[in-house]
Amino acid sequence: MVSKNILRRIASLQLQGRDGHNEDFLAMLANDAETLAKWSVPLTEAERIARNNAIFDHWLAGETSVSIAKKCHLSRRLIDGVIENGKASRLKGLCHVEQPPIYNVWNYGSCDPRFGQDHPGRIPGQSIINLLLWLTKPFDVVIDPMAGGGTTIDVCRYLLRRYLCFDLDPRRTDIKQWDIRKGYPKLPYKPDFIILDPPYWRLRRDEYSSDGAAMTSYHEWLEFMRKLAKDSFKCVKQGGHVALFIESFLDERETGKFLFLNRDCLNLFEAAGFEGMQEISLNMPSQIKSFRDVNYAKKKGILLDLKREIFVFRKCR
Repeated sequence: MVSKNILRRIASLQLQGRDGHNEDFLAMLANDAETLAKWSVPLTEAERIARNNAIFDHWLAGETSVSIAKKCHLSRRLIDGVIENGKASRLKGLCHVEQPPIYNVWNYGSCDPRFGQDHPGRIPGQSIINLLLWLTKPFDVVIDPMAGGGTTIDVCRYLLRRYLCFDLDPRRTDIKQWDIRKGYPKLPYKPDFIILDPPYWRLRRDEYSSDGAAMTSYHEWLEFMRKLAKDSFKCVKQGGHVALFIESFLDERETGKFLFLNRDCLNLFEAAGFEGMQEISLNMPSQIKSFRDVNYAKKKGILLDLKREIFVFRKCR
């Protein structure tokens, strides 16, 4: 019979993502007395601190105290205590310098390297900071079902918001695999805030998954967005918010028309029941366009797109 101290020590290492103990595990399976004795001692104070930090990080990442208690072979009461102590200590250490925004035009020369990995649809972490400072408070639950390079995760950790992040093609281990076209997965909480940064139909389509929404017809993409709006309305908490990042563009490759994705999506989300709350211009620097883009625009007499929009919606009923 394996002692509780051994189970708890192993669980603590697993929570912290610490590997490299296979030889000891094999020795314990072989009933090696010396190894069993070494692993049977209670955690030291330093080990308990590391375990408690890991417990809090798992809770911040959207896990429930019940699931964490089961993993750790500890009581839920103890886990709840660790979480409450973690809240107090982390809040004391919260030291971001950013302030909530007061204007609805946001200009960023580049993406803050602290937030997110390189990704075709990467958005500046600064914009997520603005949204969360404006519309959430510490330990509110934030969901991003198309998490891309993980910008939302990194900002939530920075601002102490809880998070659940998914993607069709995850590029980080802290993003769970899920196809949002099937609706939202079963969640342990109603989110306070949902961040949506879908593919802007076929813009940058060559850089996305070959079976994703970017590869469909425009009509099919709108149906995808219609369902996303309805599913998000069902998912978000009463009084909660949704932020939709969107970019309209001149579609020379397919239709030859300027596609007002912003207008079409605004209509879909309002039809789903959301109340429009704010429209934000997210302006990008001209340096993101290549010389080839610039020369092509001059030759064709067209304007290059340097603006995304963020529509903020609220669930009022």
